[in-house]
Amino acid sequence: MMKLMGLLLVCAFLAFPIASPTAYGQEVVKLKMGDSFPIGHIAHQYALYFIKKAEDLSNQKLKIEYYPAEQLGKLKDSLNLCSQGILDIAYCPPSFYAGQIPLNTVLILPFWTTAVEGTQVYKRLVETTPELTQEFMKYKVRPLIVNSTSQYDIGTVKKPVRSPEDLKGLRLKTSGGLFDRIARQYGINTVSVASPEVYEATQRGIVEGNIFSYPSVKGYRVNELEKYHTLGARMGGFPSTYITNDRKWQTLPPEIQKALLEAAEDMSKVFAEAWDKEQIRLAEQFEKEGMAIYRIQPEERAKWEAPLKGIDTVWVQEIGKNTPAAIKVVENFRKITQEIAR
Repeated sequence: MMKLMGLLLVCAFLAFPIASPTAYGQEVVKLKMGDSFPIGHIAHQYALYFIKKAEDLSNQKLKIEYYPAEQLGKLKDSLNLCSQGILDIAYCPPSFYAGQIPLNTVLILPFWTTAVEGTQVYKRLVETTPELTQEFMKYKVRPLIVNSTSQYDIGTVKKPVRSPEDLKGLRLKTSGGLFDRIARQYGINTVSVASPEVYEATQRGIVEGNIFSYPSVKGYRVNELEKYHTLGARMGGFPSTYITNDRKWQTLPPEIQKALLEAAEDMSKVFAEAWDKEQIRLAEQFEKEGMAIYRIQPEERAKWEAPLKGIDTVWVQEIGKNTPAAIKVVENFRKITQEIAR
């Protein structure tokens, strides 16, 4: 009988174990996050930074499963994947989704220069202009992380570019959409080239150069071909967002929301600073390899901006469809850039 009682007690203990530290409302929250960046890419490194920061700020009550390199879906499907809840957090760059979130493409406009400036402008614009968030909310998602790379620069194989006049008639690879419109304001003949073909197109003279950020110059190896480059031109910026499923967001405990928001803000700041440092580092590296780099000075800014006169009106009419929301967004954008950009 004593042995039977003992066995029953053991069974009862196994059936009703002592509560773990995560019981009674302390369960670990699990989220799925995905993007298109290959492992080792600078943006991949800072996605990992964000994840660790958010998990640490939550005292490990949050666990983010990360799927880089389009492991859970193509970049073109990210907005839909997050809207459906297949991803809880997804990378969603506005330039890829200009048809769905056109107002957020305002950050491409060439009225700021560095990644730090662009990120600060985007953050303040989202905070003060609810129309940007409302655009996402139509798809049942909300912006979580907003940041930006620096504006694109100009690289050429044979002809140095030291003034806007030097750009007229050049055949340059551009990134489509508003980037093409900006380039044409300078008289550039824009050429569409698929990413895998950039090096060959430059080598064969199909294009006379490319409009890229410096990490992309390195990534596509066109620094091996381009003899001349600018630093500080404003040929279109590249804003980025990581969005989160709104229904999922509403279910998260306040302390988890707080951890995600704090990590997002920190990641944006650190990423932008790192990007600008990488620009400087690569410029120095390219110069050591023989590239001539022309650095645009603040006193030249008016000369470089002159051909761009009216580009914000073009954005309102062509991308914003002349709506009151587009007019408000661009007015707020210009006000903020005038306060932040050098």
